[in-house]
Amino acid sequence: MNKILYLILLTLLIFPAQAQERREHRKMDSKIEQLEKVKLIEALDLTEDQSVRFFARRNEHRREIEKLEERSDELLRIMENMLDERGEKNPAEQKKLLNEFLDIRIQIENKRKQFILSLNDILTIDQISRLVVFEKKFREEIRKILMKRKGLPKE
Repeated sequence: MNKILYLILLTLLIFPAQAQERREHRKMDSKIEQLEKVKLIEALDLTEDQSVRFFARRNEHRREIEKLEERSDELLRIMENMLDERGEKNPAEQKKLLNEFLDIRIQIENKRKQFILSLNDILTIDQISRLVVFEKKFREEIRKILMKRKGLPKE
């Protein structure tokens, strides 16, 4: 009886902490997105019309990429579980999962290319070039900040 009570108490303590952590993570993601948006408008020197059209297209692109990333992450979890299992491995299943994972990574890069090339009707070639450079630098900057925050060495 004490064990059951202990497990219930432990569960009540762990789940709210995890929910709080998820809320804080979403809040931080939202702030990063807002910062990125402001910096993008500034870096690309977007007009109001360009901003509206660009972010509408970009949001649609991000939703497509998110779906592919979710499947990619799911495949990685499945492969990781297979590797952790003791006993017989199924090489055919592993190969199938690996090929699907690699295909999704290619799809993501192709969608990114399509998105960038589709911007010709909204942005100038100079703005598109600045976008590509901005995205890389912004990701690196955020990564460095997060690493510093966690106390990890910079790479």
